[in-house]
Amino acid sequence: MNYSQSFAISATGMDVERLRVEVAALNIANANTVLSADGKGFQPLRVTAQSALGVQSMDGNGFSSLVGQGLAGPTSLVEPSGRAVRAVLDPGHPQADARGYVSYPGVDPATEMMTMLSASRAYEANVVAMNTARAMAVKALEIGGAS
Repeated sequence: MNYSQSFAISATGMDVERLRVEVAALNIANANTVLSADGKGFQPLRVTAQSALGVQSMDGNGFSSLVGQGLAGPTSLVEPSGRAVRAVLDPGHPQADARGYVSYPGVDPATEMMTMLSASRAYEANVVAMNTARAMAVKALEIGGAS
């Protein structure tokens, strides 16, 4: 039996969830950065995952080649979220506009924290799946070696 596909699927899932945590942390870190008058500055990001189902890149070379390539090439994409800018009334701020508003990126810290928690749980589920496949592979080796 070849368990390398199970390992590669779990590794790809862990990679996507790690990226979701990194992007959420980046969004939170930049939530209070000020946008310039022309709207330039930090834009909140999001991760979109692509399905790797139905794509076979198994070449028989084993686990290490699969992890290096991923199952179907890139399985996630980081792109701007398109959230609206958050305007805060602060007439004393040096970058306030004529009406006294300061523009901040449209980052909702509560949503980003939920994304981090969700990604963390999904990462843990992928670890469990990988450990289960590993235990099955070890058991198969034990059974095969006993004969």
